[in-house]
Amino acid sequence: MDKFEEKMGKIAKEDLSEDEINKRFLDEWGDDCICPDCPMYNQCAQEKYEGIYCLLGKSECNLEEDDCICPDCDVFEDLDLKYDLFCIKGSEKELRGA
Repeated sequence: MDKFEEKMGKIAKEDLSEDEINKRFLDEWGDDCICPDCPMYNQCAQEKYEGIYCLLGKSECNLEEDDCICPDCDVFEDLDLKYDLFCIKGSEKELRGA
């Protein structure tokens, strides 16, 4: 079991709502998020205060695929994430099929 699976397992035991889980993610990793520095991050994403796509899911905005910086993010490393392009493809949880 990697760090991501361990973290998700702990959260699942707490029986939190989706909104509570998202708030926890934002509180815990929001300051480490580098999404606003990504070449794909656009004005729409900025206006919607999007970020932490790896945990919260893909963007509601129309983002054009460009160089992905997800692997450079501390959140990516801290949670042993396996995927990238979360803003277009979806969260790590979605991509793992969990």
